[in-house]
Amino acid sequence: MRFYYEALGQDPFIALPMTFHVKDGLEDPEFSRFLNHYNSNDKQNIWIIKPGENTNRGNGISVSKDI
Repeated sequence: MRFYYEALGQDPFIALPMTFHVKDGLEDPEFSRFLNHYNSNDKQNIWIIKPGENTNRGNGISVSKDI
């Protein structure tokens, strides 16, 4: 997606949502990064939570407003 937006002369980080890829649960440094981002914002975001690596077809996806 980044290459696509850059080819159009646009900043991909304006169009694409903030993304965190947490692999190892609460101890994952990426979870800490997410938590810092979550706590520093107005908490008006809507989060899309997708399950593990070996899932597909949208099974298990949920949407949440809070942690």
